[in-house]
Formats: sequence, C-alpha cells, structure tokens
Amino acid sequence: MLRKDLILLSFVAGPLIAALTGCAVNPPIQPRMDPYLPSQIHMDSDELRSDTAVGTPNAHRDDSGILFVTVPIRSAIDRTLYVDCYVTWLDRNGQPIGDRMGPKTITLDPNTPSSVTFNSTTPRAADFQIDFRYAR
Repeated sequence: MLRKDLILLSFVAGPLIAALTGCAVNPPIQPRMDPYLPSQIHMDSDELRSDTAVGTPNAHRDDSGILFVTVPIRSAIDRTLYVDCYVTWLDRNGQPIGDRMGPKTITLDPNTPSSVTFNSTTPRAADFQIDFRYAR
C-alpha cells in the first residue's frame, strides 16, 4: 500500500514541482561595471594611439565665457594621417551639453607638430571629451 501511495505521489508532485519551478522569474541581467574612468581624450583604436602623439590639452575662456580647448597632436610615423575629431561639451555636473560636435577632419603631416582647437557654444561648458578616429 505504501508503495502505491509513493508512486501516486510522484505522479502528482513531480509535474507540480516542475510547473512551479518552470514559472520562476529569471533575475535581470546586470550591467558589467566599467573599471576605467573616462578621460578627456580618447582614441578609437590601438593603431591610432600608436600612430599619434598627443600633448596636454590647453583650455581657456574668452571674455564672454566661451571655453576654448587646444590639443597638441602629431603623426608619430612617417606617413600623413587623416583623423576625425569629435567633441562633447560637459556641464559642471559632467552631463553633456547638446549633441556631440563633429567630425572635424584634420591632416597630420609626418612627425610635424600640429594642434586642433575646439570652442564651446555656451558659457555653461565646464569640461570636454574629445574622441579621435581615423577619417573614413
């Protein structure tokens, strides 16, 4: 008798347990945290990083409060490079002001110092992010 009860219980409880576990809600997929803090200047590839040399950006404001940024950059190889530049202006809280500007295409002659200058469109700009990539 006990054996019949166990068999009957397994026929009833087995599908019930399977149905209950099948209805379980999967947890949401959490994002992977980026261990790197964003900097002011980014390259889109290791190749561009090794083909160029970038100096410290120089930022200043004009009398109306517009922020100007000049970035020294040069081709560090014996070849002319064509590079697209994009700039995002940030407010004092690090939030973007308007849309990303660009591309501004620059020509970098071999081993010759050069620079690129950007200016904000509003005095609210407190910081910037510049992205460089090979011109397409």
